[in-house]
Amino acid sequence: MGRRRNWIIIPIGLLAVFLIVFFALRIKTVHVEGSDYYSDEEIIQEAMADPYAYHTLYFWAASRIKGVACLPFTQEIEVEWKGPDTVTLHVYDKTISGSVKYMGQYVFFDKDGVVLQSLPEPLEGIPVVTGIKFGQFTLNEAFEVEDDKLFDVIMDISQLISHYQVPVDELHFDGDAPSLYSGKVQVHLGKKSFYDDDMAVLASVLKKARKKKLEGTIDMEHWQSGDRIILKKGNK
Repeated sequence: MGRRRNWIIIPIGLLAVFLIVFFALRIKTVHVEGSDYYSDEEIIQEAMADPYAYHTLYFWAASRIKGVACLPFTQEIEVEWKGPDTVTLHVYDKTISGSVKYMGQYVFFDKDGVVLQSLPEPLEGIPVVTGIKFGQFTLNEAFEVEDDKLFDVIMDISQLISHYQVPVDELHFDGDAPSLYSGKVQVHLGKKSFYDDDMAVLASVLKKARKKKLEGTIDMEHWQSGDRIILKKGNK
């Protein structure tokens, strides 16, 4: 009888200890580092949305097993423990290549053209693609372009803009000939097979033009690597 009683008492005792520890250990402080697109409050609200998230043991286990819940522009969140009651969420953003305006919303896409999210306002530093007839937009799927050949051109230029950190407000297409708008400067790129050299040199040129508040046009349709960049001053 005594042995059987012990087999009952011990598991109950262990369960009681676990529950006491589970509910006693709570996360009191959450820090956020690394997000360019969301506020700390938005990150915390999404990451800690589970009703048990502030219980230390639960969040420790959940974050290791299934990861931390992320917002659309967030690639991943790593958890750093500063103690049983303090964590730091290290946020790694997705690369947003551009956006298109559709039915009053700005639809943002990544380097593969996959739709991430739509917002009522544009994001600073993210170029808006104009002059293209788009098909449907479905979240987490690549957007559709009526002229499929232009999809690769849009992706190529958008990725180069991001890679070289070219300050571009708008990527406009007149037929299949792209142009860039940066502040009060318009750049005619022209139809080409590759735009790598163009974007590499434009990064510093357009940054200087913005800093000096210059305006005018740059014609790069027949530009080749090593040629001078000439800004024709005047209205766009």
